[in-house]
Amino acid sequence: MNGPGYLAVAIQPGPKTDEAAFHEWYNTEHGPLRLRLPFILTGDRYKQNDGQKPEWSAVYDVSDLSMLDKRIYTRLREERSKREKEVMGTFESLDRKIYRTVSTRGDFKGPAPVQVAVSMTLADADLDEFNKWYEEEHIGMLSKIPGWLRTRRFEMVVGGIKGMPPSGHVECLAVHEYEAKNGQGGPEHKAAQSTPWRSKVMEKVGAKDRRDWAHFLTFDALEEPPSSVTTTDGAELRFQLEGNPSDPVIVFVNSILTNFHIWDDVAKALTTTGINGKTYRVLRYNPRGYSQQAARSNPTRFDLLADDLEYLLQRLNIERVHAVIGVSMGGVTSMNFAIRHPDMLEKFVACDCNSASSPANNTAWGERIELGKSKGMSALADVTVKRWFTQPNHESANAKKTQQMVEQASLEGFEESTGALCNYDLKEQLPNIKTPGLLIAGEGDGKLPEAMQKFGIPNATFKAIPNAGHLPMLENHDAFMEALAGFL
Repeated sequence: MNGPGYLAVAIQPGPKTDEAAFHEWYNTEHGPLRLRLPFILTGDRYKQNDGQKPEWSAVYDVSDLSMLDKRIYTRLREERSKREKEVMGTFESLDRKIYRTVSTRGDFKGPAPVQVAVSMTLADADLDEFNKWYEEEHIGMLSKIPGWLRTRRFEMVVGGIKGMPPSGHVECLAVHEYEAKNGQGGPEHKAAQSTPWRSKVMEKVGAKDRRDWAHFLTFDALEEPPSSVTTTDGAELRFQLEGNPSDPVIVFVNSILTNFHIWDDVAKALTTTGINGKTYRVLRYNPRGYSQQAARSNPTRFDLLADDLEYLLQRLNIERVHAVIGVSMGGVTSMNFAIRHPDMLEKFVACDCNSASSPANNTAWGERIELGKSKGMSALADVTVKRWFTQPNHESANAKKTQQMVEQASLEGFEESTGALCNYDLKEQLPNIKTPGLLIAGEGDGKLPEAMQKFGIPNATFKAIPNAGHLPMLENHDAFMEALAGFL
């Protein structure tokens, strides 16, 4: 499946489908998500104009059908939002078909006010004569109908509800486009349907279907804030990509309640002076939950967080990175990224994190949520930062900077993020990681230094950072950079 083509989806809402919710979802989420992909050239919705069912269709022009098998597209169906699952669960039917382009006649670019879709099934042996008739006679006669704009022809490559035609047969689709006022049913149309050649060809045609559609809406690509991408389920990933475009890329993933500025000093060092005489390009981003969490977003879990990074890299056309470095919650994400997407990274660094959730930690997260709700984010920030930093650094500039980040974080997003921290266990998968790894922990971060040395990752080494707690790059920058230099 490759080359240009056509994606056609026909939907029949069910008795329980809320019409307003159906249109809101389709017009503002489902269609726009597809239109932001560069290989989806156009997208339009049509409503039945012939009294038949299904009543609604959506059609998309695709520049390269092979892209429909790529993860950048298939994740749209694999990672549906909560709203999409709810709406689609009420449909009576959804019929999705894919066609390759055969020919186009007419300069019109669309969308047309009226679309007539005619599908015919015939034997492979009769296809040459069918195509010859269509191209040499039929389209030319249809083009004389008043209001005719364009005719496009396709062959099915992926079947819908009924599947593909029987072996040795092919389904051909012709899409005829007209002005709202046109001459269908008039003398020119009747002439095109009554030639001897057409009668001869039609004797060889098996199943035939004709649908008349009226244009309803043209999709716009989903709008995203600057330096941000929005995931399939509506979570915003704000990012910053800096450094020489020819340098290897290193990705940094934050802890919960912080933003990508916790990596400012590290990013500056890597992009300017570098390490071991080598500079790097740095990608930093705010995972879902820091400042934005859409109502339609799925529950935050570490598989979803790892796949968010995959999506961000795909959107930025970065096929493989030199390393993914994460701290705390970001450290778990870096390990899980190595598990789920091993071909997309060369190395990983996981800092100050654990391999699984525990009842004690789950209780603590619940208490912190209640603190944020009852006394506000400032109270939560105060106790959090004092727990993260060693006592001598409680009043340091980096501690105050981190406290401001926590105060500005979304309480709702924080609560969603704790859902991941309370529901994960990577212990059985860690021994299967083939990617070389470095595990780092601040010596003052409680029991984590001891626990991380027991992760059992075959190609990983451990490095403790002295005079540092939960965020070692903010308490002992030089020692942290030295650890990276020995690994990267």
